[in-house]
Amino acid sequence: MAVRRRKKYSFKPNKHTVLVLVLLVIIVWVIAGLSSCMNRHDKSLRGADYTYEAVLLPEYQVRRCVQPDGTPSADYFEIYPPQAGDKVVYLTFDDGPSAKVTPQILDILKQYNVKATFFIIAKNAEQYPDTVKRAADEGHTIASHTYSHDYSYVYGSLENFREEVNKAKDVLTNIVGEDAFTNIFRFPGGAFREQRAEFKNVLIEENVPFVNWNCLTGDAETRSPVPANLIEKAKKTAKSSGSDSLTILMHDAGAKQATADALPGLIEYFQGEGYRFEALKRY
Repeated sequence: MAVRRRKKYSFKPNKHTVLVLVLLVIIVWVIAGLSSCMNRHDKSLRGADYTYEAVLLPEYQVRRCVQPDGTPSADYFEIYPPQAGDKVVYLTFDDGPSAKVTPQILDILKQYNVKATFFIIAKNAEQYPDTVKRAADEGHTIASHTYSHDYSYVYGSLENFREEVNKAKDVLTNIVGEDAFTNIFRFPGGAFREQRAEFKNVLIEENVPFVNWNCLTGDAETRSPVPANLIEKAKKTAKSSGSDSLTILMHDAGAKQATADALPGLIEYFQGEGYRFEALKRY
């Protein structure tokens, strides 16, 4: 019995077919890219009173500092609603960089693969630019804590304050570049509730968001802090915050060796409690 073999067909596209296929691939690629940009999110902070919680923010969204109803604000808490049940820790370090403590902290963060946010005094950054560059290169967030941190000058007038904000931005941008500097600000001494209201208005005009904290180690409350006590203070204030999203205030100035010594235990404690660690991102 004769067996009929099926004839094999081969596809030989002409020039027009190839052009159509290329156009279809480009269209699909563009649509996928736009969808990705629209759906990607970063973590950032919001806060009011003494409560600052993490929220999801569109990574590439650029907007004025306004509340959802359009009211001007530089406070993340007022700009974005909270995300419930997000167990996240934002480690933040003020007053650096310093010659000894900041590099130790960076070593520890690298060891634990944890990212943090450094609210830098720009005047110090001019002394240790390589340390600031290292922090940025290792994926940490570079943010502003004024140029001089001199309370009497910074809060001496609105003009002084604006100068400090912009000068710090210029210095830090020159060191790490515009892409690495987040333009997020922290007030020396913090700014809760109605504190620093007129200075917050300056931030609104400059489109600069600010972040406080809802958890702290107390490393600035005594001249000779004990590392174990700093960890306990963080545990206590974390519980009293009533939030699963914690922004922990610490310092990496030269006198804060206890902070570096406490950091491994602090990280291990919150890891054991099921928290993940994030750095603040550009809003």
